[in-house]
Amino acid sequence: MMSIPPHNPTLDPAVQAVLAGLRRRIRLYVWAQGLAAGVVCLGAAFWASLALDWFFEPVWPVRALALVAAALGLGGTLYQLIGRRAFARLGDASMALLLERRFPELGDGLLTAVELAGQPPGEVGFSPAMLDRTTRAAVANVNQVQPAKVFHPGPLGRGLAFAAAAALSIAIFSAAVPNAIGTWARRNLLLGEEPWPRQTRLSIVGFDGGAVKVARGDDVEVRVRADTSMPTVPKTVRVRYLAEGGSRGRKSMNREGDAVPGRDPYQEYSCTFQGVLAPIDFDVVGGDARIAGLRIEVVDSPTVEELALECRYPAYMARPTKRMPVLGVTQIPLGTSVRLEGRANKDLVGVRIDAALEEPGAEPIAARIDADPRRFACDLGTIVADRTLLLSLHDADGIRSRQPLRLALGAVADEVPAIPIQLAGIGTAITAQARLPLVGRVTDDYGVARVWFEYRVDQGAVGQMPLAAFEGNPTDVPIDVAPEVRDLAVTSQTAPPAGESAAAGPARVQPGAKLEIALAACDRRDLGTGPNVATSQRWVLDVVTPERLQVLLQARELVLRQRFEMIIGEVADTRDSLLRIEFQDGPPAAEDDRAVEGAEPGDQPEAAPETSAQRQAALRALRCQRAVENCRKNAQETLGTADAFDDLRLQLINNRIDTEELKIRLGSGIADPLRHIAGEMFPEWEKRLLTLRDALEDAARGPALRDEARTQADAVLLAMNQVLARMTELEDFNEVIAILEEIVREQDALGEQTQRRHKALLQELLED
Repeated sequence: MMSIPPHNPTLDPAVQAVLAGLRRRIRLYVWAQGLAAGVVCLGAAFWASLALDWFFEPVWPVRALALVAAALGLGGTLYQLIGRRAFARLGDASMALLLERRFPELGDGLLTAVELAGQPPGEVGFSPAMLDRTTRAAVANVNQVQPAKVFHPGPLGRGLAFAAAAALSIAIFSAAVPNAIGTWARRNLLLGEEPWPRQTRLSIVGFDGGAVKVARGDDVEVRVRADTSMPTVPKTVRVRYLAEGGSRGRKSMNREGDAVPGRDPYQEYSCTFQGVLAPIDFDVVGGDARIAGLRIEVVDSPTVEELALECRYPAYMARPTKRMPVLGVTQIPLGTSVRLEGRANKDLVGVRIDAALEEPGAEPIAARIDADPRRFACDLGTIVADRTLLLSLHDADGIRSRQPLRLALGAVADEVPAIPIQLAGIGTAITAQARLPLVGRVTDDYGVARVWFEYRVDQGAVGQMPLAAFEGNPTDVPIDVAPEVRDLAVTSQTAPPAGESAAAGPARVQPGAKLEIALAACDRRDLGTGPNVATSQRWVLDVVTPERLQVLLQARELVLRQRFEMIIGEVADTRDSLLRIEFQDGPPAAEDDRAVEGAEPGDQPEAAPETSAQRQAALRALRCQRAVENCRKNAQETLGTADAFDDLRLQLINNRIDTEELKIRLGSGIADPLRHIAGEMFPEWEKRLLTLRDALEDAARGPALRDEARTQADAVLLAMNQVLARMTELEDFNEVIAILEEIVREQDALGEQTQRRHKALLQELLED
């Protein structure tokens, strides 16, 4: 028996036609939907770029970036909706499955027929008869379906509607504003710089590059101008801002005046951000114009962290250059060259130094910025007067210091030398052979150059006698000199006596003249008028004969003795008052009552004590206190008397009319004992009186302490009377003076004879 070869079944042409039609519809749907989405993307990109460009007019790089973004968006959309779907493989099985799911009445016959078509029956285990029946059933059923119902028309319809709307809107816009679409194309497609035609043109003042830097805490005024040549000048311009930290707000700008087109080029608007502490981003909107991307940046204000003066002192001061910090008013010697150096907290581009209002007409000084941009320096020149300068800093951020820094320079003049000098051991009258001891010191702030002795006789010319010159710059010079009167040359005011030649030499100071003396000094100043010259106190002295001076000194000694006798009397009275300090109760004496009632004339009487004991205590305290006061007073007076006698001794010595006996008498005989009494005996007496005062209420110790005080008073009186006895030796002193006067007269006569003899010999030599 012959076997029947197997045959491969094929898909019915009717089924293939249905599947091919479905496949074409799917691809057409994908293309239609993808192209619609592309049109929508292009429309969105157009309107977005138009809005962005219209409102902000970004620079071409931003527009180029937007164009690239739109192209990438369009390409991505077409790829997702068309590229990946329209070219995908759509097999017959996939199409049959799609129809089976959409039309359940096919009963899976179509899918079975499609899957088994073209396969050998033996491989899949089906019979040809079964396949034929299935295929015929699938063909019968598939002819009854409508492939168009596989698709949902909604998404495609919406996509086409959006695409039509986008295209129509662009078409309408192009027809309505043809210039605008052209401007958009040239700016966004060709990346040109043609500006948009607007009705309003705004410009902002001071925001170079769209930003301005201000000092922290300053007020910032924003000024906007509207071009009056444009069709529309906005009535209101607004500022919309965003502060750092998220604070948002808006404010209307103040319209300043009312500009007239053709007359005024701009209408100005302004508003102020007060006390700006953080950066602010803002836009300005007015009419159809907008200025976006504006920013206020906050930086620190420039301040001076360090300021110093480099002082180069005048050469005569011999002082090294000194650098001193500026603290308040800076005192600087006149003639000093000053250089200002400072350091700021920020990099600087300029430092301006102006004179204060009290220096009108002064030109400002520009400081030099060092290699370190935070450091600056400036030569202020030579200080010749007080100066007040104002420093203004300008930093790299364009910020100027809020308030100028005030720099006060006080010009200190070179003081004249100070000459606290005393004429020691000289009274108002001197002899012609006296010496003039000058004791003290000469001080100067920058150094003494020279010291000399000035004198003038009878209103004549002022003479000078150099005393000392100094090397270096001594600021404190002790003075202990004694110019001789006989060394003072005096220009003669009258003709020489008959028989005397004018060539005999300069005249000397003679008795009867008035001698005016002083000490003078100068410093080393070499500025202006030259050195400062100072003169001490001037003394006017009467030049007398030795005899006359002796008489004057004797009279003064008599006065001192009388004064000393009064002191002795007061000490005796004080000693006697101690005897009236009683420590037993009893009625006080009449004079005691007077002491209590009032010691001074005119005093109001005090209320009487209630008991006799209280009155006695008051009397004791009063007498003891008076004794203490008198003790202190008499001690000072005694010391003054000792100084006066010592001065008498020095006058005798300095006028060269002294003898050894006189010096001993006035020195060790009077002055030294008086100092011992005042410096040791009186203090011991005061000590005992104070001890007595503290024990006035102690009846047991009081009398003994009173007697001790009285004993010390007796010792003081004894010593004072011994000194008084030496003072009374004045009569013997007068005898000595008389002898001395006789010797002086004989010496003067001998001197005159010798002088006449010399003149005669000189005349004989001239005649020969």
